[in-house]
Amino acid sequence: MQVQNDQGIRYVSGGVGESERAELNNQSQQFNLRLLFAMQGSGEYLSAVRVSILDARGGTVLVTESKGPWFLAQLPPGDYTVEASIPSQTERQPQRQTAHVEDSRQSRLNFYWR
Repeated sequence: MQVQNDQGIRYVSGGVGESERAELNNQSQQFNLRLLFAMQGSGEYLSAVRVSILDARGGTVLVTESKGPWFLAQLPPGDYTVEASIPSQTERQPQRQTAHVEDSRQSRLNFYWR
């Protein structure tokens, strides 16, 4: 899996198979934001999730599609709103969560759909 760079924001996503999850786990310490996408109850992982990260003023920091259930990003310290949606499943509502991101500690957000 290749680390992407969009306007200075480094990120990587995947985790569809065990080997990808192991690789992401090994890279995890390089990133200060970690997202997980799954179905509530079954725990079935989701991919092709649209990720939008907004800064505290509502400005767009990053918009991309996660290639798997795990998404890692390196953001400048601050407060962010993370919106996750599944374009292929319009009946499932987009979800929003806030994250306080620091340089030295990883913030984790889990998104579960019914």
